[in-house]
Amino acid sequence: MRAFYNAILAFIVTSSLTDEEFDTCESDIPVYDQASYDDMARVLATRETVSTLQDRLAAYYKAKGVSISQASTANSNIFLGAVL
Repeated sequence: MRAFYNAILAFIVTSSLTDEEFDTCESDIPVYDQASYDDMARVLATRETVSTLQDRLAAYYKAKGVSISQASTANSNIFLGAVL
């Protein structure tokens, strides 16, 4: 299962799973479905919230033909454009 997840992460150009991240994964069957997507989305959410990795992951699953409900992750609270 770990090799399956690491292949997905390699395709979306990010680092492999750590032992701690892999321990949080719940899916046991290497298949493209909502459960494996949720595992990967959780891992990416703990890494960072202001990159395009979540979008890449969702696009990867959609390209595989899987209908998923996309994870909602926190957005940055950085406000740009106002004079201090």
